[in-house]
Amino acid sequence: MTEEQIRNGFEEFVGNKKYNHFVLTLYEAFPLRDRLFFWQKQLLKDFSDEFNIDPIMFENVHNIFNHCPVHNHELKNENVPIVDEGQILPEAFYKREKDFFPMANINAPRDLERFSYPKSVDVVYCQKCREVVKNMTK
Repeated sequence: MTEEQIRNGFEEFVGNKKYNHFVLTLYEAFPLRDRLFFWQKQLLKDFSDEFNIDPIMFENVHNIFNHCPVHNHELKNENVPIVDEGQILPEAFYKREKDFFPMANINAPRDLERFSYPKSVDVVYCQKCREVVKNMTK
């Protein structure tokens, strides 16, 4: 199976809601986690068993699931500024994030009052998500 066939088959197998959660969880932390959660491993195992394919190893997960689950655009890497989470857009704006632009990652909100961070961090983003944010903030 190609990476695209695996993505499409996996989404069909687990359903859209679980697929989105699976992919978004892969990319929610910066830097990226160096392992999968148990539930992610189990979904991949169930998928591999169901379709009688070789197990999907962690080393290949980010290469296979490298598309935004909302827009199906290939994900890109960029270094973005870390900003104080108290100085970002209103919370109501971010409540729409999961449905419309979950992988915009224009900046990296952190609690700068209590913790010390570098000035920037490497993130993974979807160009289409960023376009949606740009259009919503005009």
